[in-house]
Amino acid sequence: MKRRQFLAAGTIFTAFMALQPVALLAEWNAKNFQHGSLKKAFINTLGTDEIAISDQITIVAPPIASDSSSVPVEVISSMKGDQLYLFVEKNFKPLVFKCTLLDNSLPWFSLNIKMKESSALFAVVRSDGKFFMANVRVEIQSQAC
Repeated sequence: MKRRQFLAAGTIFTAFMALQPVALLAEWNAKNFQHGSLKKAFINTLGTDEIAISDQITIVAPPIASDSSSVPVEVISSMKGDQLYLFVEKNFKPLVFKCTLLDNSLPWFSLNIKMKESSALFAVVRSDGKFFMANVRVEIQSQAC
């Protein structure tokens, strides 16, 4: 490709991106990521704070984490669901993760999260329009900058 063709193609691409940025970006749901309490986060995200505790959801996380900037968390569910959430009770923004699943899948995910301080983790699965949760407490030894 010659230099002039490359510059022309780059200019056209840049103009297109400048004119259509909203159509290319995902929608941001601000109410789900507001500062507040865990109860407020449940109401904003799920529409309710009445969630049944289930033994079919398992959270695998270290009881004591050495660094709050990277806490490994794994959530496994033996109940089929169409949405999956992870909340950290004492974070500024309690909602950490939200996933929409297809065709009532068996939810499973693993990720590293950042925690503000020692706190409880809540995994919530929506199954047949009802919400079920499990929780586990993680103690933080040192906080990240």
